[in-house]
Amino acid sequence: MGVVVSSLRSKNMSVLCLNTLLVGLLLQSPVRAEERQGLLLNAGLSVLSDSNITRTADEISDKSAIFSPQLQFLSNVGQHKFVFDYQGDFAVYNDNSQYNYNDHELKLGAIFDHSYRINSEFKLGYQNKVEEPGSNSAQTQLSEEFNELTRKSALAKFYYGTSASNGQFVLGVDHNQQRYTNNQQSYRDLDRNKFTSTFFYRMAPKTRLLLEASVAKINYVEVSLFGAPTSDENLYLAGVEWEATAITSGTFKIGYQKKDYENERFNDIDGLSYFLDMIWKPNTYTTIKMGAERSTSESAEQDIGGFISTGYSFSLEHALSERTQLNTKYQHDKSDLTFAQNRTDKRKRITVGITHSLRTWLDINLNYGYLARSSNDEIYDFSSDTVELSLTSKFD
Repeated sequence: MGVVVSSLRSKNMSVLCLNTLLVGLLLQSPVRAEERQGLLLNAGLSVLSDSNITRTADEISDKSAIFSPQLQFLSNVGQHKFVFDYQGDFAVYNDNSQYNYNDHELKLGAIFDHSYRINSEFKLGYQNKVEEPGSNSAQTQLSEEFNELTRKSALAKFYYGTSASNGQFVLGVDHNQQRYTNNQQSYRDLDRNKFTSTFFYRMAPKTRLLLEASVAKINYVEVSLFGAPTSDENLYLAGVEWEATAITSGTFKIGYQKKDYENERFNDIDGLSYFLDMIWKPNTYTTIKMGAERSTSESAEQDIGGFISTGYSFSLEHALSERTQLNTKYQHDKSDLTFAQNRTDKRKRITVGITHSLRTWLDINLNYGYLARSSNDEIYDFSSDTVELSLTSKFD
């Protein structure tokens, strides 16, 4: 959940968002396909009770209210599509106002249809947000505000062939910049540049094989007396993408990953990597989603290198009636950190909720959540329980 933003900074951020929004509208900025054109406004309002808002051993319980506006502007120019998105989260705590926060996310996107075989896609993103407490590998510490950061991203993709072609090449280049602005977290500031090449081959009407290779450079801005964990990442994957029937669809990739550090003080990482994203619909009123991943993660602790994370998730959406739906999700991940001493962290998150449609444009949601991290070093342990009631509009 969030970080404190000073009143002056909040005002400046609001002005920036408003100006960016107006510019986006005047330029009739970017779009997602399939969506209707024009301006789309939605919002959510939540009240939340959390037994441990800081995710520390010294638990602080509190209640909060969160207002989440969303604005989207869609436009088509010939065969080209453009989208502008703004998403905000404004949180206020009842007893601990020092943890109040404002999150802002802006996105610009464009899809250009150059010809039957050649297409391109471009995205720009900006986030000013708070880091969810306990979501990184560091020891959770009690502080007067949550970690705050900004992220800037740029992505370009070039397609030769379409998803219906026997063969398709996709080349992607993306840049991500991460900067922390408080709590002495600047040692985590980094720039990531990545190039990805993917080839798809259609082996059946609704099944494609894929080969994917990516190379990335992760540069840390600050260099300590022990050096910086700047590294090169290489990933080589083979897999399958399918929509075999109306019942199941998904993507599975498996292969080899390697992370090489410039500084020999940090241990290089290599080994198995895989990704799974699958949807199963056994009937018209039930949707089951399954995911799994084994990949490298950056450490949130100073002068410590990255590590392997392994995780999986399972979610169920079941319609109890035409207007009421049950939602459950289970997530589990394990982090194997090897440096001065071996450490293994395990994190699990459980959510159970019910969504009821009050109107065709308005949902009410009641959710319970449980989050816990356990470690063979107990200073990293924490747990929390949350209960959330929210109203969400769904104009489309």
